[in-house]
Amino acid sequence: MKVLKCSNIFTGTKLRGKKVLKDHVILMDQGKIINVEPFNVQKLPWSKDDIFDFSDRNLFVLPGLIDTHLHLAHGGTDITEKADPDPLVALRMAHNAFKNLKAGMTTVRDMGAKNHIDVHFRRGVQLGLIPSPRVFISGQPIITTGGHCYYMGREADGPYEVARAVREQLKVQVDYIKLMVTGGVMTPGVGTCDLQFQKEEVEAAVRVAHNAGKMISSHAQGGPGVKLTIECGVDILEHGIYLAEEDIERMKKKGTYYIPTLIAIKEIAEEGAKVGVPQWAIDKAVGATEHHRKSYQMARKAGIPIGAGTDYRPGTLPDELRLMVSYGASNEEALYSATSVAAKVIGKEELLGSIEPGKMADFTVVSGNPLEDINTLKNVEAVIIAGEIKWSK
Repeated sequence: MKVLKCSNIFTGTKLRGKKVLKDHVILMDQGKIINVEPFNVQKLPWSKDDIFDFSDRNLFVLPGLIDTHLHLAHGGTDITEKADPDPLVALRMAHNAFKNLKAGMTTVRDMGAKNHIDVHFRRGVQLGLIPSPRVFISGQPIITTGGHCYYMGREADGPYEVARAVREQLKVQVDYIKLMVTGGVMTPGVGTCDLQFQKEEVEAAVRVAHNAGKMISSHAQGGPGVKLTIECGVDILEHGIYLAEEDIERMKKKGTYYIPTLIAIKEIAEEGAKVGVPQWAIDKAVGATEHHRKSYQMARKAGIPIGAGTDYRPGTLPDELRLMVSYGASNEEALYSATSVAAKVIGKEELLGSIEPGKMADFTVVSGNPLEDINTLKNVEAVIIAGEIKWSK
């Protein structure tokens, strides 16, 4: 058995009626949390080798942070990366995974890579070959011919071909299915709200995914694509930049989750020119940023479960949470978006997202109190995954 000795624990839930526990120990065995109990210096049945000491008064132990939407295959700033050969893409995935690990991530949900490189990368992580957060994958996004992210997607037209494309992802044992229902910022000649799939195509994808017990998400940035996403029963709306009030009402009725990826659009709009993002992409992002803020605020006010995701530059989840706070979320609410709510949004709430018995022993340790200053999330001291320290200062 291993033990975390902690001065401050943000549990991600209200354990024994408290969201923050003081002077507790977390007992771990075989990668899972066994118990969380008050620390008693008189009762130390563990050897010093079994104790991870985070009892410094300035340290906060959090549930392992979850980035619910990213692409390890891309750095996010160099559009030419999309043409790189597979071995180079795999190396970049390892590089970006380590960046996310150092930034405090214990789990990431990768939302697409070409040629199923992500399938093999996930296996490498599972074998312990790569220092990385835990990785869940969606394989190749299902797109229309020439649609958004055509360079990495599985092009499919018509309901039968779409169903086949979904089954191809299931064959290689992806964790999620992803559809590109509208255009996007980073594809030339495509409007962000252009509808790229028809109703019967989306219905076919949803049916096949759900029959296999898999969640399905939709890249839909606005317009009829968002409405179609919700009405057809897609589980997770990704981006949702241009949401209308009726979209929010449909989401509440259908139980649709939301991952806005706020920081991606804002960074492209404000910093894209400095790193070589094409002007046509910057123009789309500039036009989208204010709408994005309003969409997030409407969804938050309506109580839609919101997961924190970055989508763009590796290791920027703390910036996503900071942006959520600047848009009206409390620090606590933002933290939930990267812990307990994030776990629910990606369908892993039985294993991840909070510090309580039975969950995976995943923890992010930061210096400073993120409930008082969300920027302290940048002060990562250690990252623990399944009871093992994977990175520390």
